Order: sequence, then C-alpha cells, then structure tokens
Amino acid sequence: MASISYDFFRSVTAKLTYSGQTLLLDPMLSEKGALPSFAGIAPNPTIDLPAEVASILEGVDAVLVSHMHADHFDAAAAEQLAKDAPIFTPNNQSPTDLSDPLNTGKTFLARLTEMGFTNVTTMETPDCEFEGISMAQEFGQHGIGKLGQMMGEVNGIILRAQDQPTIYWTSDTILDEAGEVEAILKEYKPDIVIAHTGGAVIEAIAPDPLMMNEAQALQFFQLAKQNNAKAKIICVHMQALDHCFTTRESLKAAMQDLPEAIRQDIYMPTEGETITLLI
Repeated sequence: MASISYDFFRSVTAKLTYSGQTLLLDPMLSEKGALPSFAGIAPNPTIDLPAEVASILEGVDAVLVSHMHADHFDAAAAEQLAKDAPIFTPNNQSPTDLSDPLNTGKTFLARLTEMGFTNVTTMETPDCEFEGISMAQEFGQHGIGKLGQMMGEVNGIILRAQDQPTIYWTSDTILDEAGEVEAILKEYKPDIVIAHTGGAVIEAIAPDPLMMNEAQALQFFQLAKQNNAKAKIICVHMQALDHCFTTRESLKAAMQDLPEAIRQDIYMPTEGETITLLI
C-alpha cells in the first residue's frame, strides 16, 4: 500500500509527495490582489497564501507546470524558484496576447527558458521521467468557442510509478462533448484524480465555463468511479480567483444526490490542509 500526500495551498498550487518525491504543482505565489482581475470583480488572487513562500518551496524536488496562465505560474514563481529547478511541462503553447488568440506565440518551454530556467523538460514523449515517475500529457479543453480559443491549449497530466497509484491531474478542462476526457478515465483508470472544478467564467466574453462547474463535475465523478470504483478525487481551483464561481459549498450541495459510495471519496481541501491517501 502506497501513501500519497497532497499539501494544498491555494487555487491549484500544491505539493504532491509521490513515490518518494515532492512535486510542486502550478505555483502561483503572488500576494493577495497582486494580479489583474479576470472577471472584473476583484484583483487576483482573492485570498492570501496560508504559508510563507519559503515554507512552500522547502523540500521541493521538481516543479510541474500544467500551462502558463498567470494563475498557474506567475511572476512571483518565476522570481522565487531556483533557476536550475527541474521543471516539467507539456509540449504545448497558448496565446501570449489575448487580443490576438490565433497567434499562439511561444511554447511553454520557450517561455520558461526565457525566464531563465535552465532545467525544463517537456512531457510529449512516453519516456518522460523524473526519479522513476513517468509523466504523460493527455487531452484537455479549456472551454469552448471564442473564449476557449483565447485560452489556448492545455493538457491533462498522468503520473505513474512502480508500485504506486496512477494519478490523473485534469488541469483546466471542461468535460468535452467528444468524450476525450472520458477516454482518459477509461484508458488509465486512475486511482487518484486531481480535478479542477472551479466553474470559471468570463461573462464579458462568453457565458460558457472554462473548466468543470457543478453539473460537469457530477458527471465527471460518476465517470471516474465507473472506471475505478476505488478512485479518490481531489477537487481544487475554487475560491481564490474572481472568475471561479463554483465553490466548495456549492459543489457539496450539488453532490447530495450522488451515492454515498461516490461522495465519500471526494475531497475538497481548504487552504493549508494536507490530505494523506493510502492506496
């Protein structure tokens, strides 16, 4: 039986201890209100970190960056992470200028390299590995229509290691109509899922969610459990950004009609909480 530790800080920033390694996920290290508003409501992030940045960075073996939006890797992270830190990111790119979304600009690798990081690896090949942990990039869809196009490309990430549970980190994806996310659940049958369920919307551009909201999350939970009845699901990307309208409270309320066998395996950590799972 393997023990997995997930130290949650804010939004999606967390430390995942897996197969003997501590992985920092999507560091957004800015102080409260240091970033622009996304929905015209309040500067971001809307809450403080629950710990000092030095404490968050302590003991980190590698950094995983799902994509280069500021709520996943910000200027504070670029400034405070060691430039030789091992960083892993999908082989992908997204617009650097939202006024020109068809100009995809630079890859995540190129942007991190320009920031001065010297040890960046992409996940495009099946043999991407760090200390026995394999990392594979999979499908993700950051919304639909014009806004989805503006958000650019994203990826889900699969983590595997010998004698360890399979982890599926969804990143910022909706539950797509083509069934690609469902296909990932069917192929990998993940034991642990880190799901972004913030229901992000930028209403000034379009009413459609950029990631799973309550209704999509309920469908996703059921699909995950259909493919692995023992799957544990950690829900994050809530209550720290002004465009995320799904909260822990609203998601818990929406879950009331789900079977207890599903509800008991869904976790919604609060800032500063550590979840330990034995799989």
